[in-house]
Amino acid sequence: MRFVKSAKLAAVALAAASGAALAIAPANAATTSLTSVTCNRSDATQLQFEGFISMFPLACYKGSGDLDVEIKNAMYGRAGSHSGYVVFADGTKSSFTSGGNITVPDWKTVVHIHTN
Repeated sequence: MRFVKSAKLAAVALAAASGAALAIAPANAATTSLTSVTCNRSDATQLQFEGFISMFPLACYKGSGDLDVEIKNAMYGRAGSHSGYVVFADGTKSSFTSGGNITVPDWKTVVHIHTN
């Protein structure tokens, strides 16, 4: 009888703990990590970087989080459905919002991307 009662209490405690864990999970827990994807110019959801007079994007990404990259000679970017910021090799940053463009002054090298 004592074992059954202890087992029931343990089950109740486990259920309460898992419920608390779900309650404090971040809102974006179900999203995918920021990763490089195959560029598709017509995909308006992709975060894309382009160079000077290039037929195709230099690099494309989807997801949320942080990613160290090395995108050389980027001229501008399109945020797609992402918002966040990029860090350049000289340490400066450029923020962007969903549906907007990413300012890349002087063809800098992008070394880090953060998306929300």
